[in-house]
Parts: sequence; C-alpha cells; structure tokens
Amino acid sequence: MKIIVSKDKLVRFTDWLWSIIDRRLVLLFCTMAISLSSCVKYDTGVNFTSLNYGEIVEHIQLGEQLNSFSEQAVQRWVASIEERTKQAAGKIERISDREFKVIIPFNNAQELVAKIDRYFNPTPVNSEDTSKFKAHLQVEQNNFLLVVRNHLSYDIDLRSLAIQSSDPKVAVSSQKNVDLDFRLQSPWGVKNSDFSGNIVGVNTTNNNQMNWELKPGELNHLDAIFWLPNPLGIGAILIILISGGGYYLKYRQLPWQI
Repeated sequence: MKIIVSKDKLVRFTDWLWSIIDRRLVLLFCTMAISLSSCVKYDTGVNFTSLNYGEIVEHIQLGEQLNSFSEQAVQRWVASIEERTKQAAGKIERISDREFKVIIPFNNAQELVAKIDRYFNPTPVNSEDTSKFKAHLQVEQNNFLLVVRNHLSYDIDLRSLAIQSSDPKVAVSSQKNVDLDFRLQSPWGVKNSDFSGNIVGVNTTNNNQMNWELKPGELNHLDAIFWLPNPLGIGAILIILISGGGYYLKYRQLPWQI
C-alpha cells in the first residue's frame, strides 16, 4: 500500500512537529534554569550590639528567573514584606530592583521577641497578606550582675514556604529555589547549645557570629547561648569603686576599716 502525502500537508505537519519540540525544549530549559539557580536568597540576621540595642536585618535577593516567571506574584510578595516591616516599625533599604534589605531595630530581648512575632506572624489585612512561614522566638536571660547570659531558642516552620498562584505554571518549588539562612551576632560570640535538631550552626567572623542554613519544607529548630555585658551592673560597680576611692583619699582609710 502506498501513501501519498501532498506538499502542503507535509509542510503543515513539519511545522506542527517543530512547534511541539520547541515548546518541550523551552520547558526543559526553564526547568533546568530554575533548578540550578536559586530564585530567592533570604538571609535573616539578629545583631546584638549591646544588651539594650540590636537590629533584625534581612537581606533578600530575587533571582531573574523569579521575576520573569511571575512578576505579579513577586509584586504581591514584596508588598507583603513592606507591610510586615511597617507593622514591626522597621524600614526597607532598596539596593536594586531585585535586592533589598529590611532593618528592624529593638531595644531589649522582650522587644526582639515581640517584633519577630509581629514581622513573621502579622495580623493579615486581607487573605493575600498572610505570612508564608511561621516563626516563634524565645530568649531567656540570667543576670549575673556584670554579665547577662542569653539563651535563644528559635522555631521556624517552613513547610508552607512557597510562592503561590492560581496558575500552576507560576508555583515555585521552595526546596529547590529558596536559600534560607539565619544569622546571630554578638560582640562576645555565640555558641550552639543544642545539637539534637535538624540544623547545626557554624561559627564565622572570629566566633562573633553563627550561621544556620535553614531547610525549606521542614520544621527548623535552633538553640544558641551568648553573653552580653550588663551596663547597670558595671555602672553600679564603678560607682562603688569611685565612692570608695574618694572616701579613701579623704580619710586615708576605707569605710570598712573604721
């Protein structure tokens, strides 16, 4: 049996075949690009300058793949970050169109806990403003007069971390496309206090800073111990020493020697 195909039908069939191949190649290249290169780099840091001042600093970088994949979804996500930053009394520094930094100051450990909760677990204005992940921070402090021992415990639920959209082509796999780090910095250093969790901190910057690489799609738990000088205790000791020195210079003997 001999099949005769006209030239016009052959041309149409060839164009149709190449269109399928082109679409599959484009889809393959897009998948490879997204899998091999992170769409979002999310670095969250808590910097303690002293016992009474510090900053929550987030450095966020959006990859070009993410912007081209769904500009509308990215804009909604950035708007949510801006709203949460405003609720936590912070500010945003825009480095470029795809990179910005969130800075939220705090004056003590209690305010740090409150602002972390306000930023990561905000009160939603509407259904689109809900946070993409939940976080719970605790800081226990023990005062030893001259120094204060701080025990920081941080639970981060990243199981629902993803950029969602009604279009399934827009959804991005969080495990492959998001790099998440948590950083804790203290002038006297940081020590990892719990090695039983799923992540372990790594000391950097002369042991003054510890980094944890968080795991998207999982519950993350970390514990850290760090010490800070107590200005009230140090001030009280200085006042006692100055008063005792002045008394000695005046009477040539210390009060307890009378």
